[in-house]
Amino acid sequence: MALLAIAITLLALPIAVFAWTANSLVKNLSKARETGLPYLVRWISPINPFWLLYGSSFIRLCQLFRIATEDMNRIYSYGWEANERSKIHEDYGEVFLVVHPGGLEIVIADSELIYEVLRRRKDFRRNMEEMAVLNVYGKNLSTLDDDEWQRHRKMTAVTFTEKNNELVWQHSIIQAKGLLEYWTKRAVNPIRTTHNDTKILTLNVLAAVLFNRVYSYEGFEEEKQNDHADDTSYTYRKSLAKILNSIIEIFIFGEEGLKAWWTPKSWKQAAGAMATFQSYIYNLLDEEKQRIAKGDVENHHLVARLAQASSSKPSVSEKEQGPSNKMALTEQEILSNLFVYAFAGNDTTSIALTSILLHLAASPGTQEWISEEINYYLKDDEPESWDFASFSKLKRCGAVIMETLRITHPLSLLVKTTGPTSQPLTIKGTVYNIPAETSVHLSIAALNTLPRYWGANPMEYNPGRFMSTSDIHGSIEAEILAPDTQEHFMPWAWGQRVCPGKRFSQVELVAVLAVLFRSWRVSPVPEGNETISQARVRAWKSSLVVDHQGHMLHEIVRPDRVGLQWTKE
Repeated sequence: MALLAIAITLLALPIAVFAWTANSLVKNLSKARETGLPYLVRWISPINPFWLLYGSSFIRLCQLFRIATEDMNRIYSYGWEANERSKIHEDYGEVFLVVHPGGLEIVIADSELIYEVLRRRKDFRRNMEEMAVLNVYGKNLSTLDDDEWQRHRKMTAVTFTEKNNELVWQHSIIQAKGLLEYWTKRAVNPIRTTHNDTKILTLNVLAAVLFNRVYSYEGFEEEKQNDHADDTSYTYRKSLAKILNSIIEIFIFGEEGLKAWWTPKSWKQAAGAMATFQSYIYNLLDEEKQRIAKGDVENHHLVARLAQASSSKPSVSEKEQGPSNKMALTEQEILSNLFVYAFAGNDTTSIALTSILLHLAASPGTQEWISEEINYYLKDDEPESWDFASFSKLKRCGAVIMETLRITHPLSLLVKTTGPTSQPLTIKGTVYNIPAETSVHLSIAALNTLPRYWGANPMEYNPGRFMSTSDIHGSIEAEILAPDTQEHFMPWAWGQRVCPGKRFSQVELVAVLAVLFRSWRVSPVPEGNETISQARVRAWKSSLVVDHQGHMLHEIVRPDRVGLQWTKE
């Protein structure tokens, strides 16, 4: 009888799940039809835990056996908007719905509608359910709204100063120099670890600027050989890297759930990393508070600035401290915000840098173009001597960054929600009623590539589109870089919600490009009977295919398939 009961239970469970899925989907389909908008249907919710962890692998398996449907290829992978870009909007319109058992999503590519949604902050609020994955240590700037968001924003804003950006410039140059030495002297060619090597660079820059911990650059393969087990200064960095690599598992199971007896070793290690990182930050905060108590406020790294801003001591100015001590952040809030800064500043920048390098490898002419500018402004052969003032002069480098983010952004969406009430939205003169609790996806990936905004060939790589000149003779000094936020282009978001680390990332990427391309060039290594031209096309195409499974951002699928080599000019 016991075996029969178990068998019935095992049989009933999938039937119950299927019944719930079908019932929920029917209800949501009814809501979608009532809106009058075009819609697509998927049977699996995008926040289904199984799908978060294994969805893309399942789709690739279906593709391998040629059983994947058209919709499965287009809208089932986690983060599908990044691969579709504007193509799906050309087929279904610049506004359409995606219906699934978990609810409705409205996907918007039209710039006027995107800005309307962003302006109507009270009507279309942050989708806290989809942002909750970043609550690793509690609420923070990315997962709050209204007055609490204002408080966190005000207190954390003091960390992103020009003095801090100067530190970013200096440490980015040092790390880029180490990266270049590794790639040109010690790495095995062709280099297939670019995506891993860039993560080490951005992690080292963060360690220096956020926590005042300076590391010599080691490549990915070198770090595998030397794990620094006896060096406690590497503990923080390892723990942060482990958390970032396990963020979806942390979101689904939490720290305690990861410690369960049945979980794999890697999940238990992630739980241990969470505790280690927390302990490290608290110790660092204690050190800074002791400095502040002694009147020492000379440190400019981010932990020091946050400790100073949250201190009630008179050594911190009222401007930094806020109107009252109630504005101060708790240690837990500082920890949570520091984690989000580390997440945003590490993965987004390293992914962007990897894409930039693949794009430049496919475009030798663009390499020459930015090298001309770099050599014009940076005469000294020693990068450490380059002044921070040079950053704003390197406009072509800025254009390269903007063009890569236009085509392959680590984030494809700004996510809002209609909240508990339905919201009217006027689309081409017709008012549509968007149901309550609809997730609103503002597709930056589509906005950045719609033909009506970017021309007949929006996927053409052309950084020059962001440049103009005030001189008919075309002198470098007369060149003008377009604004980094425009009507049809917002890679760092917009308005109050603009990325607080925008300048940080821009300074870091420009500094790295200046070091790498002043005297060196990168090219893809041909495979088999490929010509160099064919290898460049392959490098370009590979950069466009991204995946979102098991992590928060869009990363290139199998970047190791493109081997790179560096040569000196």
